[in-house]
Amino acid sequence: MRCFQYRKLPETFDQDLYIWDVDKTYLQTNFESLRGLIQIFFEYSIDKKSLPGAKELLLELRRGKGLPPLFFISASPVGLKKILEGKFLLDGIQHDGIILKDYRRLRQLLGKLRIKNNFSYKLLCLLTHRLKMPPCSTELLFGDDFEQDADVYSLYADILSQKWGEKELKVRFKSEKLTRREQKKLIEAALKAQKGTVLPNVVRKIFIHLVRSKEASAFDRYGDRLVATYTYAQTAAILFEMGKISKPGFRRVANAFDLKYPQDGWTLKKSLQNLKDRSLISDQTFEELALWK
Repeated sequence: MRCFQYRKLPETFDQDLYIWDVDKTYLQTNFESLRGLIQIFFEYSIDKKSLPGAKELLLELRRGKGLPPLFFISASPVGLKKILEGKFLLDGIQHDGIILKDYRRLRQLLGKLRIKNNFSYKLLCLLTHRLKMPPCSTELLFGDDFEQDADVYSLYADILSQKWGEKELKVRFKSEKLTRREQKKLIEAALKAQKGTVLPNVVRKIFIHLVRSKEASAFDRYGDRLVATYTYAQTAAILFEMGKISKPGFRRVANAFDLKYPQDGWTLKKSLQNLKDRSLISDQTFEELALWK
């Protein structure tokens, strides 16, 4: 993997960091088929399309007080760096760093080249990235349900919360069929990250964007820390309640969707009612956002 960090945060920084996946979380990417996989390497920045509401939400998060730090972690090869950052530029998205997959270095480090299953790669990226961040900073993670983001993010959060020791991690990594070298590198990174952690809960919230048409209830087993949302309008509503974006900011995200006659049926009221029924937003937030004033 290759880490590109463009902003050095002070050691005293104690606010939230936003960490986003790229493919199927921010960008509409088709890597399920060989044709789609090949197409990724020949697309220009202008050809890449963001998911509805993703660009708008990223822009709103960045508008927060003090220019909140925004980082991307992607399994895309390092050769696509210029293309991806060109897309960020076209969308007006400022970011503070990105981690990309360097296949040669990754094989030397982990001893095995995994193209589709990125469990070990993503976990190592998160742990390595954490070691570069201020010890009192907290994190909000954004991923999708196409691969194992919920598993990886939750395990990462539990590692930083000291809930997983070396013995438990070995058992977990064996269940994921990781090689001995992968297990060794991940355990080393996990122990280093735990040693440098001073907060009981570094990861405050995990957002999983549903792209496989799963029910959100399938993610209840991960607990309250993880939230599955059907659209980024729902994600924006939760972030509004958390005080991370403004009401006009929520409207700008919501306006990326046809909320009056949506093809998928997710009207504004239905989207907010779903969140209210799942106790993800309060009655006050529901009323405030549903009235659209």
